[in-house]
Amino acid sequence: MMNKPIPEKENILDRINELFSEKPSIDSVLDSNIRYTQVDLLQYIDDDHILKKLSIQVAKETSLPSSSVFLAGLGTFSSVAARKYTVLYEDGTPLPIGLYVVIEQPSGSGKSRCLKIFQKPFYDMSKEIYDEITMGMATLNSKKDKGVSSKDEDDELSQLMARLNAFQPIFTTNTTAEGLEKQLTVSNGFFSCISSEQGLFNVLFGNSYRTDSKVNNNDVVLNGFDAGWINSARVTRKGYCGRVVGSIVCFAQSNSIETLLNSSNGTGLSERFLMLVEPHSLGKRDHLKRIERNHIITDEYAWKCREMKDVIEHAVEFDELRLITIPDSGFLKINEFLNTIEKDLDDGGKYSHASLRGAASKVNMQIMKIAANLCLIDKNKEEFWESYEIDDKYIDSAINICNTLLEALLKLCQTKGIIGTRAEFASIILLFEDNNKPKTERAIIQSRSRVSPFKQYSGNKSELIRQTLNEMLSQNILTKSYCHKTSYYSLL
Repeated sequence: MMNKPIPEKENILDRINELFSEKPSIDSVLDSNIRYTQVDLLQYIDDDHILKKLSIQVAKETSLPSSSVFLAGLGTFSSVAARKYTVLYEDGTPLPIGLYVVIEQPSGSGKSRCLKIFQKPFYDMSKEIYDEITMGMATLNSKKDKGVSSKDEDDELSQLMARLNAFQPIFTTNTTAEGLEKQLTVSNGFFSCISSEQGLFNVLFGNSYRTDSKVNNNDVVLNGFDAGWINSARVTRKGYCGRVVGSIVCFAQSNSIETLLNSSNGTGLSERFLMLVEPHSLGKRDHLKRIERNHIITDEYAWKCREMKDVIEHAVEFDELRLITIPDSGFLKINEFLNTIEKDLDDGGKYSHASLRGAASKVNMQIMKIAANLCLIDKNKEEFWESYEIDDKYIDSAINICNTLLEALLKLCQTKGIIGTRAEFASIILLFEDNNKPKTERAIIQSRSRVSPFKQYSGNKSELIRQTLNEMLSQNILTKSYCHKTSYYSLL
């Protein structure tokens, strides 16, 4: 007699999707294909703002979502502006204006092209500086070789050599945490990490995404958000001691955000990032449609960026940064907004999950950073010499942008199964995967309260698990039986 083939072990996610595929009441939450959030950040920006105009143009050229393009451009600009300006809290404490941004779009959607457009003015300035130094050195070296150089020219040559040795690339695309530390000694604590590959995260954070217990050194990234102090001195290599200021823009493939959220491990890493995943246009693009670039727009943006040329070559100290202030009316708007979301941070509130509470708690910092950058890009140099104060309209824009991104993050965490119904159901089903033996409510609560997503829930974990069990019963996912007045649950 032939043995019956052993059935292949069922994948838990396939099981979840199969169970929910015919239940329209929760299909919108549990459909694994719903991984996007549709937003319109540009509606909050004046039509004549150069970043809005450029974002719309780049979005048309690349067929990328305009809000994703805008966020990538804002983050890129902030990565250099943070080396020259800082914004002040109400008490006068400085806050860096560098943004941490992670955006998802599929491979082949034009992410690299988008980033290059926003980076180009800074690359052009870097090349100008490099060419100026090397051409000057070539002329002076020629005179020195011929024995006709003066002492002043020899001194000038030495100065040019020192400038060349100190000259560093403005953007980092792929580095380890240790490699970043080495750069800080040359840049006076500043870093700008920009990439269209998820590998930036994997390399920068190293083993922080592994499941083993090895702890990574993420001090540079964690402290770079708000100018924290680090001391990375090592016996085996040169370290850095001082304040660190940074910006990160990762415009990468799918699952970058999910990886970041799942891997923060209570460090506060993910809550520093602005996150966005908009629907892609792959499969809908018309490659015969020509989009003419308006060079007036790109030239205007490049002209705004030239204000940063001096700090590209000569890194200043954090304490030497130019100060941008927010008027009392601006802080009133920020504080009023904070009051509107305060109730959502309470246990069981909309933003009470660990992945969201930290982000919502830092929203005032994000508002200040975004408003400062919007103001910098929009202002003329002469206007800033008169006043380094942010107009209220930029505060309004920043508040609306942050509120929209918070709502989008909440929806994203739910649809990706990090929090919400899908995550809760998956956690319960996983308990029955290897052994479908009936389990008591007490046993389920004891087991699931120690794992995601329940362990991050700030309210009554036991009550949330009971609610989840009741919902799964109503959806015919679980069945309930009794023995000696004790209730038992089994997977159907």
